[in-house]
Amino acid sequence: MKTERVVEAALFSAGRPLKVSEIEDVTGIGKDAIRRALKNLVKQYKDKETAIEVAKVGVKYVMQLKDDYAQPAEMLAITEIPKQYLKTASLIAYHQPIKQSDLVEMIGPKGYEHVKELHKLGVIKTKRYGATKILTTTTKFIESFGIDAKKPEEIKKWLAKKVGAK
Repeated sequence: MKTERVVEAALFSAGRPLKVSEIEDVTGIGKDAIRRALKNLVKQYKDKETAIEVAKVGVKYVMQLKDDYAQPAEMLAITEIPKQYLKTASLIAYHQPIKQSDLVEMIGPKGYEHVKELHKLGVIKTKRYGATKILTTTTKFIESFGIDAKKPEEIKKWLAKKVGAK
């Protein structure tokens, strides 16, 4: 296998910036060979008419979209839900449709902020219901977790199965 292609595959698969030592640990290729491969990859991607680049970020390297193409593609990217919102998102998915006031009773006042952030991420929908809101998940939520379900009761069964509940 060609060193450059192995290093390229490592960067692509990681989806995050990697240190040379991390690539070495995974591939078993020596640091000098990795550095040469990275230097060549940076140049190759710079010279190509492509939306992707290999760039150095501090002491790490990353495969990413070039700035000109990042924003249009962002709408299609899988949404990363920050860890602090995962429990809230799961509760909404499991109990949907759920009143925001009921959710706040379960997890406390932080629920308001979590709902706001999850809505911004596009993984939940909110609908006014008197003084509160009704919360449901979106297709983006389902796709983010690779859930093979569409209806709320199917999502509930999928979640229950994942945590070992009946």
